[in-house]
Amino acid sequence: MKFIHCLFMFLLAAAALLNWQCQLKPEQLPDEVSLQLKGVHQAEFAGFYLAQEKGYYSQENIRVTFLEGEKDLAIVQRVVYGPAEFGVIAPESILTARSQGQPVTAIAAIYRQSPVVYVALSDSGIKRPRDFLGTTIATLDASGSQQDLQLQFFIMMKRLGLDISKMKLIAWDPNYTTFYDGEAAITSCYSSVGLIEMRQKGLKLNLIWPSDYGSYFYSDMVVTGDSLIKGNPGLVTRFLRATLRGWQDAIEDYQQAVPVILKYARDKDPQLQAAMMEAQLPLVHTGEDHIGWMKAEDWQAMYKLLQDSDLLARPFDVNQSYTTQFLQEIYGSAAR
Repeated sequence: MKFIHCLFMFLLAAAALLNWQCQLKPEQLPDEVSLQLKGVHQAEFAGFYLAQEKGYYSQENIRVTFLEGEKDLAIVQRVVYGPAEFGVIAPESILTARSQGQPVTAIAAIYRQSPVVYVALSDSGIKRPRDFLGTTIATLDASGSQQDLQLQFFIMMKRLGLDISKMKLIAWDPNYTTFYDGEAAITSCYSSVGLIEMRQKGLKLNLIWPSDYGSYFYSDMVVTGDSLIKGNPGLVTRFLRATLRGWQDAIEDYQQAVPVILKYARDKDPQLQAAMMEAQLPLVHTGEDHIGWMKAEDWQAMYKLLQDSDLLARPFDVNQSYTTQFLQEIYGSAAR
């Protein structure tokens, strides 16, 4: 009798467990997305790597694939039409794409200040924009992935009334071969990447900053297509939240980011990657707002710089170029 009672209780418990398991929802598969970077793997994208390695994307139930950038890569088109759901690109490219009707939108500004700078050898006598006249300058970008290099050049020349026809413009070279070989007297570069590499080579340089001549831009925007924002805003929020956590960690202790960066970087020099991290700290964290924050007045100013220099295909509502919807959802309704 005791055996029968125990058997009955066992079967009852088993039935209850089976019923509970049947009521459980099946495990939700992670959303798979791709992030198109604007350059090769390096410290510039440290926050994304940390979000991946620390499991922040996994915690948001997202599986992220990083697509390495390269010269002449049309990032806007890859985000709008595939294969990438998200991308990293300069605001100049977003604004020019929007003026051409491309449905791409910025959801965060990783760099609150642009790292674009123009460099010449210190013994060249080239110290300011008017010295560019009669020289060869490596700054053109055909694809738009580094469009900020050429557009900030055009804006600076326009604002200063300098005649571009009296300069020879050639393609920007990410390896700076034309500059090292003397074909170009001036090259555009990023202070957080190329400038560091040049200084490591021992070059003495004169630096010409567009920001000194009224050209102010964000850089390294996180972007996505309008269709994803409308069709799956929850995914956009989750992706951005994990990304910003990664960048917060990178800024709070950039030395800890270096070993993670080296897992991805093409150049495995830890000193170079650490120097890149240090150079980008004030670009990412200005101390003014939350990391990634964007302001309407900054977008209006960037739009006006391009419009006044006749660099937009047509006028449009600049508010179409960005949204703070997801930043507000993550941080709250106001900047810090």
